[in-house]
Amino acid sequence: MDKKSKVIFTASLFLVIAGILTGAGYILHGLTAKRYHAQRVIFEMADPARDDYGPGSYKYPTDSIFDPKSGHFDLLKFTVSAKEDKYFFDIKLGRITNPWGAAEGFSHQIIQIYIADGSENGRIETFKQGANVQFSPQYPWTSLIKVVSFGKTAVYSSTDYETSDGKSVGVTAKLQPDKQTIRVTVPKKYIAGQPEKWAYYVLVGSQDGSGPDNYRQVMAQVTQWNFGGGQNSPLNPNVIDILAPKKGLHTQEKMLKSFDPGRGRLAMLYPVGPPQVRPSWWENFLEYMEGLFVKYDVSL
Repeated sequence: MDKKSKVIFTASLFLVIAGILTGAGYILHGLTAKRYHAQRVIFEMADPARDDYGPGSYKYPTDSIFDPKSGHFDLLKFTVSAKEDKYFFDIKLGRITNPWGAAEGFSHQIIQIYIADGSENGRIETFKQGANVQFSPQYPWTSLIKVVSFGKTAVYSSTDYETSDGKSVGVTAKLQPDKQTIRVTVPKKYIAGQPEKWAYYVLVGSQDGSGPDNYRQVMAQVTQWNFGGGQNSPLNPNVIDILAPKKGLHTQEKMLKSFDPGRGRLAMLYPVGPPQVRPSWWENFLEYMEGLFVKYDVSL
């Protein structure tokens, strides 16, 4: 092959390789964009029905707004999904009414979603005193989504001070058309870590604007506005339902009964997750590429 032929061959080979790489780039961009715009489920778990009784003994307040004294705080299903630059947290309950007319479509519930991202740099106590529980030292939380009505839903970090107002720009909570599901939308930038590694503590209580951390308290005796069936102790859990397996060591009843006033010990909770189905190397690669495209402001 003479010199001229070598030059032509080299140039042609370069153009072919460039064309292949360009085509592969377009295909990769297209696949990443398709994944970015599609809503994908990260975690999903059902919770036993008709267990809105805390450790098994809690009774609803007597006021008529709590009629029929069941369902309002009964967690049925929890789903986490992602689309574009947002995470969605769907909380399905047995019954949702709005006696105080909040714009979000609900005003009975307070829901707290504590996320353990697999690191050791979190906390095992709740962000504020109110729920009256603590978390497993094996799974410290790093992010909290506090879901309440009247525009107060926000995201907090384990490094935030108790006086922090959290991050609320772009965070929404809204009752869905099925009238049983509250969807919380959170910008991805507010929650650190890889969602495939997250574990969750999901707490459901009765919302009280003047209660500790907005929790309605549980006492020994039922009153018009307080739950009964607990103990008159500052350590008594104010949580009505939690996301937990129906059987095993860490059922709702066992965990919420684990507090010990004599020893000054709060109830110990264990999380659910992370997902048992791990993403493939291809999913991990697309996740990585999606992060790069977003970081460098490449249109998807």
